[in-house]
Amino acid sequence: MRRPVRRLRRAPPIVRASTSEPCSAVSDAAGISLLLPIPNDRIEVRVSPVRGRGIFARTAIVSGTLIEAAPVIVIPIADCPALDRTIIHDYYFHWDGDPEGEGRGALGLGLVTLCNHASRPNARVERNLVRQTLDLIASSLIGPGEEVTIDYRCTLWFESRE
Repeated sequence: MRRPVRRLRRAPPIVRASTSEPCSAVSDAAGISLLLPIPNDRIEVRVSPVRGRGIFARTAIVSGTLIEAAPVIVIPIADCPALDRTIIHDYYFHWDGDPEGEGRGALGLGLVTLCNHASRPNARVERNLVRQTLDLIASSLIGPGEEVTIDYRCTLWFESRE
């Protein structure tokens, strides 16, 4: 007797977050072997002569634009002190609780982790607790080639270079 074949449900089309364009369809095996980051056509990583590595606009970004929705790994409160003794300290965000005290952390899995601090930023980060993302949103017009900056909203552990 012939065994029934398990049929997989067809997955919905994959859409690029940065452009809303559907990606070309590939088989499951080919898709797994081609795991590449989804490009973000609005921003890129460059080196600032003042602040070091940072995020820069490739095109004009108007105020209110969602620049990136970076998924996060939520870090338990008990693990944060250990991370504070590593280089990860400089890149993870406060997720909930007291911003200057106890609370879980969030390691953003996107370019938002490379945004530099500015006292007059042109973007802000909003925690989306439901989707578990750090949403990078333009708070003013950002011109092509301009660095995308945020206010860290905490006691700085470095000397600000503006």
